[in-house]
Amino acid sequence: MRRGSLIALSAALVLVTAGPVAYAATLSQLQQQERYAQQQLAKEQQQYSQTQLAITKTMNEMSQLNQDLASARAQIGSTTAQIQATQLHIRVTENLLATTMAQLTQTERQLATTTREYQKTTLLLAKTKKHLIHQGHVLSSQLQLIEERGSVGYLDVILGAHSFADFISRAQILGQVASSAAEEVQVIKHEEAAYKVQQANLKREQVFLSNAKSSIAQHKALLQNETALLARERQHEMVLKADAISQANTVSQGLSQRQLLMAQLQQQRGQLAAGMNALQSRIAGLVAQIQALIGKFNAGGLSRRQLYAALVPLVSPIAQQWGVPVPLVIAVITVESGGNSQIVSSAGAIGLMQVEPGTAQDIAKFVGLSPSTVMQELYNPSDNVELGTYYLHHCLGLFGGNLALAAAAYNAGPGAVQQYGGVPPYPQTQQYVADVMALYRLYSTY
Repeated sequence: MRRGSLIALSAALVLVTAGPVAYAATLSQLQQQERYAQQQLAKEQQQYSQTQLAITKTMNEMSQLNQDLASARAQIGSTTAQIQATQLHIRVTENLLATTMAQLTQTERQLATTTREYQKTTLLLAKTKKHLIHQGHVLSSQLQLIEERGSVGYLDVILGAHSFADFISRAQILGQVASSAAEEVQVIKHEEAAYKVQQANLKREQVFLSNAKSSIAQHKALLQNETALLARERQHEMVLKADAISQANTVSQGLSQRQLLMAQLQQQRGQLAAGMNALQSRIAGLVAQIQALIGKFNAGGLSRRQLYAALVPLVSPIAQQWGVPVPLVIAVITVESGGNSQIVSSAGAIGLMQVEPGTAQDIAKFVGLSPSTVMQELYNPSDNVELGTYYLHHCLGLFGGNLALAAAAYNAGPGAVQQYGGVPPYPQTQQYVADVMALYRLYSTY
């Protein structure tokens, strides 16, 4: 309803104030009290709606904050796992660092030992080389002597003996010399082979020494990298902890503030609901008093002047809005329903101005009502009068402002008036037009 069910009830009660004159003052006071109560109720309803929207918004914010808090907690859990993984990696890195340090120390020791052995081998190789050179010179001299003298030399030695014994002795000496020379040759050959072996060993030692130096350099570089990585991991761990704690604290504070606001809003909603209940109870009491006056009115009846005076407050603003004379609208109400807002005709017309549901649905949008709910609005006196008055306004527009033709169109339909070029020759419509026009003239004098 455009004006709300409580305002509609108020309008209906205004219509039924056409009781005896003795109750006019009491009814006016009750109406004023009801209007004031309705205004208060409307304000509290608006405030209640705003509070409800604020509660809904706060609940949504709390829900979002709860999600954020859950996300923060999950992130803290993930961060904790990352920290644990980082700590494990740090421990592994520290162990690797310690192992690398131990390997480096051992390699450095091996390098020092190898260097000493290399130096000893170099000295030994130099001595062996000198000895081989000397032995080579001696052997060369002996070989040269043997080559020069050959077998003649041997014979000279043997033939120079003075006796057989001396001959034998000289032959043995020559054999010993030859054997010694052969042995010397073998020794030289062995020493040359040993020299080659030592040279090969020396080369291997040089390769090992080079590899050891390269390994030491690699271990040192790895050690530096691991040290830098360890520092970065520790710094990252501190940052993760600080971020997680800060985010969790922020979300928790926001949630606490929203919970406090929620409690305040719920308390305010409770107070407003209590106030609305009190106002509704008060309005119900006023309605009961007016209902009692209505019963008395139905028992005694009203004069036309009293009926007109009772309807003017309701009809006047609506009639002025649509440019329809107030006396004409009240005359139609008097003839259609006699002021009964709940009456329904045999044809289905409803309320004060006996508006048909089909017509109401056609014109609802022009007065700001919904076609889907207009059936219920027809029982609302204010909405019923607005629909009926708009329809009168429409009929007046169709027939150039002719009041009689507009009344006839209201009763029989614009098509019938257009068909007959005036008031249709229907007895009921002709009587209806006569009654409405007579009342219009009467009400125009008030």
